[in-house]
Amino acid sequence: MLAVTPLKRTVISILMLLVTVIFTFPLIWLILTSFKFRIDIFAIPPTIFTYTLENYAFVFGSPWMRNFYNSIIVAVISMIFSLVVGTLTAYGFSKYPIRRSENVLFWILSLRMLPVIAILVPFYIVFKTVKLLDTYLALIMIYSIFNIAFTIWLMKDMFDQVPKEIEEAAMLDGYKPWEIFLEISLPQVYAGLATTAIFCLIQTFNEFFIALILTNQVALTAPVGLMSKFSSFFGIEWGQITAAATVFLAPIIVFTVFVRNYLVQGLSFGQMK
Repeated sequence: MLAVTPLKRTVISILMLLVTVIFTFPLIWLILTSFKFRIDIFAIPPTIFTYTLENYAFVFGSPWMRNFYNSIIVAVISMIFSLVVGTLTAYGFSKYPIRRSENVLFWILSLRMLPVIAILVPFYIVFKTVKLLDTYLALIMIYSIFNIAFTIWLMKDMFDQVPKEIEEAAMLDGYKPWEIFLEISLPQVYAGLATTAIFCLIQTFNEFFIALILTNQVALTAPVGLMSKFSSFFGIEWGQITAAATVFLAPIIVFTVFVRNYLVQGLSFGQMK
């Protein structure tokens, strides 16, 4: 293996810093804009050091906060449900012989690949018939269909990496199947659970088209609310909409920070202790 010289290490660090700045610049600009007065947003050259909290005061007192809470409720419930169902299913596919499991897994994957518009019209008709339009349950059901398929595929790969010898040794010690799952196998794939949870949360939290069609007022989510709640006679209120977008991003960022250690392991397909 070639040794990394201090010069190479410095060059690599500078390149990594440059790439990080490039990718985070839109987020930084979004946050800076949320603290600006309306006149400063369009100033040329751009102003950086002026700030106000009026945009955030307006957002926290606006009806959009209800949409924000709706997004959190739907995303969290859908994520938890998808993790429970998807993880149990993935464990079954990984550890037990299932006839034609490859075909079943491909069918599950095809659910994730379906274009949204292909299923939205039938679901709209069904939900309208059973009076579930503009409800949390309708959104949670559709989001869970996509998230469960994603969870099964990701978690199956994680369980495949758990050595069978560990589970066989636990079985000889008198562990029951559900005890082996909860006490032996599941702790080994916490990294995968964290990674899956983040992706499910982001996909559900950011989803726009399904919520636009299936909600109207009661279950309206934050992305749809951003489109309509911050316009006025004078045009789009960019300061307010960027402040709302910053608030919208905060839960994802906080959650990712708390599980960042597991996330790194999960993205590398799980590291066994």
